[in-house]
Amino acid sequence: SGYWDRRGLTTDPGHLAAAPGAGALLLALTAALGGDVMVPRPCAAWWAPYARLLGRPVFHVPTSAESGGVPDPYALLETVRRVRAEGGDPRLLVLSVADDPTGTVAPPELLHETVEAAAGEGLHLVSDETWRDTLHDPHATVVLSPAEMLPDRVTVLTDLAG
Repeated sequence: SGYWDRRGLTTDPGHLAAAPGAGALLLALTAALGGDVMVPRPCAAWWAPYARLLGRPVFHVPTSAESGGVPDPYALLETVRRVRAEGGDPRLLVLSVADDPTGTVAPPELLHETVEAAAGEGLHLVSDETWRDTLHDPHATVVLSPAEMLPDRVTVLTDLAG
C-alpha cells in the first residue's frame, strides 16, 4: 500500500489485488462488473479485446488529442444515453490519465468533469495508471487519479510496463 500512499491514494492491503499484469486485472473486473464497456478513442490496444473476450460490447467515446485517455464528458453522456436507448447496459468506463497510446496527460478540470459525468450515470471507472510516472514533462504536469475524487467508484490498475 506504500506505492499508492506515495501517489496520494490512501489504501490498505485488504483493498489491493495482484495479478500477472494489468490485463488480467481488467479481465477480472470486466467479468465481475458485467455490462457494456466504454473506452476513449483512441485507447490502449489491449482494452477492447479483453472485454470482447468476455462477450461484452465495447463502445468508443470521442476523446480530443490533448485529453490523454479521458473522454469528453459530453460525448460520454451522449454515448451512454444512446447505448441505453438501444437496449445496452453500460456499467464500466476504462480511462487513462497518462495515456497509452498518445503520451498525453488529461487536464485536471477535464478529468473532474468526466469522472462526475460517469458517476452520475452510475458507471464504475477503471483508471489504467501504468504510465502515470512516465511523463514527457514531469515538472510541468499535474497528474490526478480519478480515485482521488471518487475512491468508492474507481479501481486503479497499474503494472511494471511503465
